[in-house]
Amino acid sequence: MKKTALALAMASLFPSINALADDDQDNVIVTATRFESKLNESLAPVEVITHKQIEDLQAQSLSEVLRRLPGIQVSNQGGSGQNISLFVRGRATKNVLVLINGVRIGSATTGAANLAAIPLHGVSRIEVLRGPRAAVYGSDAVSGVVNIITEQGKNGETNVTAGLGSYNHKRLSGSVALASDEQWLNMAATYQSEDGYNVVPDSTTDTDSDDDGYISKYFLTDFGKKLNDNWLLKVNGYYQKQYTEYDGFGFADKSDSDLYNLAVITQYQYERWQSHFSLSTNQDKLDSYGNNNSSLFQTNRYTAAWENQYQISEPLAFVGGIEWYRDDVKSSTEYVQEHRDNGSVYIGSYLNPGDFSLDSNFRFDHNSAYGSFGTYQFAAGYFITNDIRLIASYGTSFKAPTYNDLYYPLSFGYQGNPDLDPEKNKTAEIAIEGQFDLATVRLSTYRNDVEDMIATLSDFSTVENVDEAVIKGVELSSSFDTGPLSHQVSYDYLDTENKSTGEELARRARHSAKWNTAYNIKQWHFDVSYLYQGTRQDSEYNDVVLSPYSLVDFAMSYSFNNGVKLGGKVGNVFDEDYETASGYATPERNYYGSISYTF
Repeated sequence: MKKTALALAMASLFPSINALADDDQDNVIVTATRFESKLNESLAPVEVITHKQIEDLQAQSLSEVLRRLPGIQVSNQGGSGQNISLFVRGRATKNVLVLINGVRIGSATTGAANLAAIPLHGVSRIEVLRGPRAAVYGSDAVSGVVNIITEQGKNGETNVTAGLGSYNHKRLSGSVALASDEQWLNMAATYQSEDGYNVVPDSTTDTDSDDDGYISKYFLTDFGKKLNDNWLLKVNGYYQKQYTEYDGFGFADKSDSDLYNLAVITQYQYERWQSHFSLSTNQDKLDSYGNNNSSLFQTNRYTAAWENQYQISEPLAFVGGIEWYRDDVKSSTEYVQEHRDNGSVYIGSYLNPGDFSLDSNFRFDHNSAYGSFGTYQFAAGYFITNDIRLIASYGTSFKAPTYNDLYYPLSFGYQGNPDLDPEKNKTAEIAIEGQFDLATVRLSTYRNDVEDMIATLSDFSTVENVDEAVIKGVELSSSFDTGPLSHQVSYDYLDTENKSTGEELARRARHSAKWNTAYNIKQWHFDVSYLYQGTRQDSEYNDVVLSPYSLVDFAMSYSFNNGVKLGGKVGNVFDEDYETASGYATPERNYYGSISYTF
């Protein structure tokens, strides 16, 4: 097929760009369908952050990685180790499903994962899918899915890393990987601490005038064994313990969190059929205390899942499975219900005969707390030239009410509402993307209609399904090379409205832009990232408008031939004074240096 004028016009935007490596287009992802598929065949936008990219960034937290990506905004209520709010296409953290090795994590009481407690050492890659995926994963996958993956490393490779930084930041980590043709074993551990800074400098509470630091300890392991030509056994797990200080305004101002996950997976493949069966358990425990106040919230989740894919022919595959999980809640707060069960069945098909692609997914969930809910999603793509594809998609999704929404007992005049329904979402998207030899470009527009939105009443007495919201957005992103420089650029326009009040949704910037540039020359690596966030409404409960800001980060490293690597990073290079939440300070210009040895 010859290129049309449209294709040539788009390609002419990048006249001096070098060709991208072919294998960049052939990256394999698992988040879109639960099974391996090629990144460039996905009709949903998926970003892949590799282990090398995380190392090159010298990122110390998940938020540092995610805030560089298209369609994502991050709000911090404190420093390192403290609360993070993640907004994907305008929806808050509760509407983003977080997986570790494909296993759902998070708290049933808050309805969200503790993103600040997820370390990066030992992570092989992170896949971030934007858009609804409830027809594949169920509740929470409203605006996106973040899948953090640990996998086998190079055989016999051992790494030790030590680092120091501003606010008395300290880090010591190590990993070892053993592998053969039949099996592998990975282990990684990290100790990380920081004295922090005064997070709420204007607080009138005496106990809030100190610095707010944290201590984190983390261990993960990943084991796999090929039993025969058809069967593979995998066991992976992690444990994380973290102590965090924060400003409690006279209430609890310290916390201990304990997180763990253990999964056993069997994978079977025979000719065109693949089947995965998994059993997993995970815990999210938060013990808060201080100032004569204390609370305990603990979620234990037990999951069983059976996933299948059958390749009918080269262009057509069917997927389907069943999934069950139970949430058990233990708390110093006595909930009326202490556990709930969720059972589901789902099916899907993926057709890709050539220029045309069609995906369809259907899922039915039944939950013992809020009843039954069905979701579906359709997506179609068509290559109008060899390089340019048009994509259209439509999907439904839902967000289950949390334990706090449903069952929180009467306290200070507030209590939960057991009659809540799930929030309902309908999302439509149209996109055009170009996969050129010179670059990749994607332009999309989407609309998300939210019904039965759970909101706190004006008198703070309870929550009800009272609000409706509309979120409209435009995303433009591109990846390309200019000589030795690699670039990733994006611009996001976001228009949000609470239909019940006419106000914008809080802490979502209407305009945001990002430019990430990497430069490699021999054994040197340089990385510069730029982030712009426009004005944001701070909260629906005040009239504060947060000012726009620009951030620049710089990282560099040098790799010696003997396995030693030296790294350095400057965060907030121009010492920008900014807030992502009113009253909460953010880091000033800060520094980090590290040395690692791989053998």
